Amino acid sequence: MNHRYFLITLSLVFIFFNACQSTKDVSEISSPIEKEFDAYLPEVTPVKIAYLGSYHMSNPGADQFNLESDDVLAPKRQVEIQEVVDLLKAFNPTKIALESPFKDSLTLARYKGYVKGEIELRRSEEEQIGFRLAKMLGHETVYPIDFKMNLNSSGLEGVIEQDPQKFGPLMGQLETAGNGAMTIMDKWLKNGTIREMLYNMNDPAMEDVALSMYFQFFVPIVKDDNYVGADMVNTWYHRNIRIFSNLHKISDSTEDRILVVYGQGHIPILKHFTEMSPYFEMVDVRQFLEK
Repeated sequence: MNHRYFLITLSLVFIFFNACQSTKDVSEISSPIEKEFDAYLPEVTPVKIAYLGSYHMSNPGADQFNLESDDVLAPKRQVEIQEVVDLLKAFNPTKIALESPFKDSLTLARYKGYVKGEIELRRSEEEQIGFRLAKMLGHETVYPIDFKMNLNSSGLEGVIEQDPQKFGPLMGQLETAGNGAMTIMDKWLKNGTIREMLYNMNDPAMEDVALSMYFQFFVPIVKDDNYVGADMVNTWYHRNIRIFSNLHKISDSTEDRILVVYGQGHIPILKHFTEMSPYFEMVDVRQFLEK
């Protein structure tokens, strides 16, 4: 097949699906172009999905910039976490997806042990929020959906060293921006509750800032044919599209209501994929966290 023809055909397919509004009535679609394309698309009943972006409560130090949070097992924080769980119950999720490797046996075993009263919850948001809410709702299991991939940013140093005058200042700006973000979130957490912290972290403006940093600081790092910055961002997207594909694996009923509890950095990309997909319908998690 001619590759150009294939790409044009594939592009038209994407246009078809992006024009689709799932089971939306044609009369509700305002654009004449949308009406034309909608006639060729199958009717889809989307699954409702809500994304809860969180900071890493266990302080694993897994990211380039890490928030040093206080102990979530402290009595004050335990009360606040229970408040969050009680509020999220209103979404009434049928499945809770977590940032652990897909079908991770240890996560599944720990959840069963927690339900039986055999283990105590660890400091992670997966357990403090995900396990706790799943047990409250009587869920038999939880759903790990993560797919680990190494961002492999080691090549960045080589390119930066080749042209330090061009790329050195960019890395300095990244350091300033990243540390500044940690300072802001540290203030949120120290001066507020976990509910307030999560509400702020799931603000669309916060999500836009988190995603835009990849394009501001990494994509421009390119030297000749070495697209090391773009390749790193591509790997980040690759990981997240696989995570999103795992949501398809766990969704086997249009009656599902999925709550995804994940590190906040993943959320803007996952939301973008959801907006492009006719199979899921986003529910704003902040409506359950506001007071």
